[in-house]
Amino acid sequence: MRRALVAGLVVLLAATGSGCALEASEPPDEEPRVVAPPVEPVSPAVPEAVRVRVPVPRAASFARRAQELTVRVRNVSCLGVGVGSGFAVARDLLITNRHVLAGASVLEVSTWDGRTLDVEAAEVGVLGDIGVALVDGRLPRVGAYGAPPPPGAPVTVAGYPLGGRLDLRPGTVIDYVDGARFDIPGRVMRFSARVEPGNSGGPVLNRRGRIVAVVFAIELATSYALAIPMDTLHALVRRGGFEPVPPCGSE
Repeated sequence: MRRALVAGLVVLLAATGSGCALEASEPPDEEPRVVAPPVEPVSPAVPEAVRVRVPVPRAASFARRAQELTVRVRNVSCLGVGVGSGFAVARDLLITNRHVLAGASVLEVSTWDGRTLDVEAAEVGVLGDIGVALVDGRLPRVGAYGAPPPPGAPVTVAGYPLGGRLDLRPGTVIDYVDGARFDIPGRVMRFSARVEPGNSGGPVLNRRGRIVAVVFAIELATSYALAIPMDTLHALVRRGGFEPVPPCGSE
């Protein structure tokens, strides 16, 4: 490549050098035929305008926040390898589901920027399908919470369905039902976004990107997604607290 460039440069110089100049058929004009436009001075406002940061569009900003706060959880147990999702509530702490952590001999967390973090400690909720994990490292973004939205409000579920790439899926809050039939002491959100295995433990976000619930299951009778609202989650933690992760085969 370098020799070709050098050879081309030699040919160009030879064609334009004095030794190979062509004789003009007539003397040049006293004035050039092509007149360059006058140079306008730069406005003092231009440098300031260049330094102004252009805001990221709201949709792109929403997706970026969801991407950064949502993680993929990998569970290696005696039954094989399972995957789920979670979200950061502190720089080294995340929330997910009890069943995502249950039976694990090894737990790993993958972040949006390609890092894999080991889990140093994990516990599961005494009440409800919730779990927490402490990671050896720094999670990219801590989520902010919002009040549970009313029925009819738009929501988005963020997660890693089937353990693949992060996916954002829109839906609508259907209603809130008694969670007793799902072994959740408290009310449960039903919403219309499509969720799959691997979405468990992922956040449900309101239109401002705030976390309003935690995905935990699908209602087979309706195919609605089920999530634990943040107010229910807080009540479960206050009432029951956490216990060690159940060993493989115990559930």
